[in-house]
Amino acid sequence: MAYEEKTDWLPDDPINEDDVNRWEKGIKDAHTDLAAHKNDMNNPHNTTKAQVGLGNVDNVQQASKTDFDEHEQNQVRHITEDERMKWNGAQLSKISDDNGQPMFNLTTDFHTELQNYPTLTYFSYDKSAANAPPSGGRGFWTCSVGKSYGHVIVMTYDNKTFRKSLANNKWSDWVELENTEGAQEKVNVHAGKSDIHVTQAEKDNWNNSQLFKVTADNGQAKINLSETDDFHEIVPKNTGMVHFTSMSKTLNGPGTSVRGIWTINVAGDYGQIIAFDNTNKTYRKTISGGNWSEWIELETTVGAQSKVSNHAMDSTAHITTEERNKWNAGQLSKITNDAGGVLVSIGDADDFLSKIVQTGKKFGTFYSTGKPTNAPSALSTRGFFHFTATDSNGNGTFGYVVAIDYKNNMFTNYVDGNLGWQGWNKVESEIGSQSKADKAVTDAKNYVDTNYTNEKLIVQQSSVAIQDARTPGTDYPLGITICTINNNNDTGYPLGYGMIKNEKWSHYRFAQYFYGNGDTTNGKNDHVGTWIRHWWNESGWTPWEKISGFAHAIIGRTGKQALNKGEQNKIIFKNIIKDSNNLFDLSNSRFIASHAGMYLVNASLYIENTLQYSNFELYAYVNGSQYKLMNQFRMPSPKDNDDSKEFYATVTGSATVPLNAGDYVEIYVYVGYTGTASRYIFDNPNSKNYFDILELGGRNFPTL
Repeated sequence: MAYEEKTDWLPDDPINEDDVNRWEKGIKDAHTDLAAHKNDMNNPHNTTKAQVGLGNVDNVQQASKTDFDEHEQNQVRHITEDERMKWNGAQLSKISDDNGQPMFNLTTDFHTELQNYPTLTYFSYDKSAANAPPSGGRGFWTCSVGKSYGHVIVMTYDNKTFRKSLANNKWSDWVELENTEGAQEKVNVHAGKSDIHVTQAEKDNWNNSQLFKVTADNGQAKINLSETDDFHEIVPKNTGMVHFTSMSKTLNGPGTSVRGIWTINVAGDYGQIIAFDNTNKTYRKTISGGNWSEWIELETTVGAQSKVSNHAMDSTAHITTEERNKWNAGQLSKITNDAGGVLVSIGDADDFLSKIVQTGKKFGTFYSTGKPTNAPSALSTRGFFHFTATDSNGNGTFGYVVAIDYKNNMFTNYVDGNLGWQGWNKVESEIGSQSKADKAVTDAKNYVDTNYTNEKLIVQQSSVAIQDARTPGTDYPLGITICTINNNNDTGYPLGYGMIKNEKWSHYRFAQYFYGNGDTTNGKNDHVGTWIRHWWNESGWTPWEKISGFAHAIIGRTGKQALNKGEQNKIIFKNIIKDSNNLFDLSNSRFIASHAGMYLVNASLYIENTLQYSNFELYAYVNGSQYKLMNQFRMPSPKDNDDSKEFYATVTGSATVPLNAGDYVEIYVYVGYTGTASRYIFDNPNSKNYFDILELGGRNFPTL
């Protein structure tokens, strides 16, 4: 029979033999059905080709031998050995698409989309993309293999250049770049290179592949300079354009890890390097006639790179014969002479500023010796000028001049048509600024070391010291300060005189210490110890808590003391053995607390007794009132109840007692007995009759 399940089990239902047999039968039937299904090869589920992804496969059609041979001989669909060798020799990592256009267009988010692409990559973007510059444009992206470090530079459609860096997967902000040299000169040099603008054959080569490798085949740097390499040796040996990386300690490097591009002529004696580090800084270095310049950090304002990049992307500037002929005919707005040299030369006998004003040009380049009147430097300089307005004679009336001498010092001057020239201003270099900053720090340190000492910083003299304990913590200065508390101060300090140390970090972190510094050699033990309290900005000062110099006393008694029957009897102690802080009052047989705290009180009494019923209860009294029972001695009436037989009883006990300043402790004993014989404290010196007090803590919790 088929397996029948039982679904109405109850917690206390018994399991019998029939249940087990039914389960075994069900398991066997299930295995039998499963084995039959596994061996059924006749498509028991009627599965179709479409359900397994083969809906487009013909059931019988195959290529014939003739078709296969024709396909094998098709040289259009297959590559040749020459083509394979040509492509293997080219740069395998594509910078642009096959038409020389951007590989992709960013539309969503700069940060996430860029990290999906390898370096070196040419791209375009929409200004609506997240984290994009304010205007759309195009740019280049280069990153490490892991894509956690990289750089992106973009040229916007409004003629600006921005860059951004990725370091350890963290993006910097956009910065706008400026070159300290003029843009137009580079534009003209670039426009005059016929070898990059001329033939259709060259254009076809460039469209097909990049014939000279800027990077390695994987798109990463072609050359990696180690700490033992030298820029000055490696660069001239690797001419052309090269994508590189270098370490922070590479010889003659910018002093930080960088990646960038250099371009050097075939002879290796003229060229430039531009490099980017991971802190979003850009550096440049030049070799001219085999002589290297220093590294220069480029400013992050509008400059040459923006103009050059936008010019390079302007297809209308490189195509038509009409435009080429126009440019070949002459420079329409000259900023240099026809040979590409400076527009204005300023000699020793000239007036520097007058010569520039009188050029009749609104924009131009110049060279000057170091000797003309009103020259910015005693060294020869080169630079450019720009006037936004001229007078009727063509002289510049509003504008500026930028001059750079051959030691890389930069100067600026501005002319106002109403006020005249404003004077030369030397632009500070990064090294010079750092030198001045270092000097300022050194001067400040020397001033502090000379004019301030520890005593002047932390000791508060009486004229400025805060000596009122009620003063709020907000009135105290920050830092560590100390002052003295004059004699008989009663504003709330633990003792009448001493010393205060304040340790204040802020209004919420403030601890104040009081040091009692009595002369213990003169017996002033009650004026020693250390206390602490804290300031809470919301609730004020906490109570003082003693943290050293805890008091203790050991008091004994001599002679007999009669005890009144049925009464609480105060015990008279007159023998001071030790009293650390002079707190025991012999005249009243009491211990008086000088400040709040927790105290351990011990007492013992040796009482003359008889063989009668007796009850002795030992108590600690605080301020004249019963506080704690310390012990009880109770003797029931013995069988040989005899008033004449002496029997000594000892009552010893301890109790913890919280006290405030001025509270006092006394020892009492309640006496009850039968018979007529009087009871006495036996005359036993100190060992059995004593009153001991030990201070346990310097604060009363809770306050009584």
